Amino acid sequence: MEHFYARLFAASPDTRSLFPMTMTALREHVFEALGEVVGCLDNQPACGELLGRIGRDHRRFGVRDRHYRAFFATMLETVRHFAGTQWHPEEDLAWQGALAYITATMQAAAHAATTPPWWVAEIVGHELRSPGVAVLRLAPSQPLHYLPGQYVPVQVTRWPRVWRPFSVARAPLPSGLIELHVRAVPGGLVSNSLVYRCAEGDTVLLGPADGTMTLTDSGRDLLCVAGGTGVAPIKALIEQAISASARAPSRKITLFYGARQEFDLYDLQDLQLLESAYSGLRVIPVLSEEPAFGGLKGTLPAVLHAHGAGVFGNSEAYICGPAPMVLQTAALLAAVIPPGRIHHDPLR
Repeated sequence: MEHFYARLFAASPDTRSLFPMTMTALREHVFEALGEVVGCLDNQPACGELLGRIGRDHRRFGVRDRHYRAFFATMLETVRHFAGTQWHPEEDLAWQGALAYITATMQAAAHAATTPPWWVAEIVGHELRSPGVAVLRLAPSQPLHYLPGQYVPVQVTRWPRVWRPFSVARAPLPSGLIELHVRAVPGGLVSNSLVYRCAEGDTVLLGPADGTMTLTDSGRDLLCVAGGTGVAPIKALIEQAISASARAPSRKITLFYGARQEFDLYDLQDLQLLESAYSGLRVIPVLSEEPAFGGLKGTLPAVLHAHGAGVFGNSEAYICGPAPMVLQTAALLAAVIPPGRIHHDPLR
């Protein structure tokens, strides 16, 4: 990827303005995306959907048709270079055909998109809920459609062309406001800016909503497992489920909300208000590093195992939080819940 970008910027200098100053994370992300695309080329419906999403998504970077030509011409040159003597006419034809298909599919999706490439949003609320965690309320300049459980990419003024995804923490509101829960991570350019440097009145850019961890219409009870700021999309899903069940509150919702210490349960008060308003919701706080107050102590997978995961065999499960916790919880639940009813975002 270093070779690829060096060649791209030398052959097409104007493309450099599309990319952030720091390229390390982006190189890794693009390499993963290319592998995902190549891996699904023999499944045209899935590949077309993936490429369409990438094409629409890249509008926010300012990508134009001329940039596609430069990018994929350099990609072909890079593959040829590293294949060396193993490169043959058959490989060349295959790569040319694949890159032509990728280019055409991405461009068609970008041209057909009906939503803006980005939204300007004003920060109308900024609350530091716990050390390193802020709750932000944003007012987009025009309506931004999303489904509960989805995320939106965010760019701050301080770091142009650097986008980071954050889950929306509320079901859609009549006011159009969007709530984000942001934890400042070491070295995180966008997260640290949002938590420590942004204030009410500042503006950010938002990209189109994405993500597949959305509520099914099965009507089954819900098992929700959330760690840290992973509670954000889970909260949005719970609000949607409560709203849908308002007239007949028969759907039971169980939320295991975990953190290391008490102050890390930064959204517990709001969740308990939901619990008091909807009799079918049960919120169970879980702390791993100190005695639990009115809840349980241990890691989320361990507590769920001790609680008896089997009682949730007929539920839809939604999991969000640190990747190790998500993996362990999903593996635990797979013994009692069919895979199609265990939902979480892809893990990187």
